[in-house]
Amino acid sequence: MKTLYSVTSFALLIGLAILCCFAPWTTTPVGSPAAHDSLGYAAIWSQRFAAVAGARVDPGAFMILAGVVAFFAIVIGAAAYFFRTKRGSEREDV
Repeated sequence: MKTLYSVTSFALLIGLAILCCFAPWTTTPVGSPAAHDSLGYAAIWSQRFAAVAGARVDPGAFMILAGVVAFFAIVIGAAAYFFRTKRGSEREDV
């Protein structure tokens, strides 16, 4: 199980780091009934959209993408766990 946890957490950390570098930005104010107005993708700490009034990271889209990252981290961790070479008492020829 250590393989599952370590590979999953490593994939999750790498995925969230990449997501922080390419976060979705919007100009739609929080709670506004207006249509979603997406500006593009930039790092969370970026000043790329500083000239646009009301520009901010879109929390809803960020959380959806974080969920996708978590799902694929679990899939990668499970694949690493189930397709590992068996050692010690797990071996079938011992």
